Amino acid sequence: MNTIDKKPVILYAEDDQDDFQILQDALVQQTDQFQLLQAQNGTEVLSYVEQQGAPDLIVLDLNMPVMDGKQTLRWLKEHQDHKNIPIIVFTTSSREEDLKLCKNYECTFFRKPTLYRDLLHVVQIMLQMCLQSSEQKKI
Repeated sequence: MNTIDKKPVILYAEDDQDDFQILQDALVQQTDQFQLLQAQNGTEVLSYVEQQGAPDLIVLDLNMPVMDGKQTLRWLKEHQDHKNIPIIVFTTSSREEDLKLCKNYECTFFRKPTLYRDLLHVVQIMLQMCLQSSEQKKI
């Protein structure tokens, strides 16, 4: 597959369909120059990464069934082949230990905003990270 013609891929690990849809709507409002895929849990994220390769960005909810976002983050960052995939933790949590975990693994942490305009700001950052990652893969 030619990566030059491929739209950047954001893999969003989110088991709540409403949360996924809200983020998808905000992303589409900004641009259609990406591909947003959903994983219901961390196990699906790992399956995607193992079968399809690294997406340009992984957005992780922390609270998911089967394999939660914390377990997923640890697994990805502790495996040589996957540790450089950009990850944004996007969660309702404000627990200090969750913030420390993200800082320890050098990933971006955002609380899910309650205001739509704040979500649009977070989406812009997600898109920038995704595009930067996509450009790095082309080099």
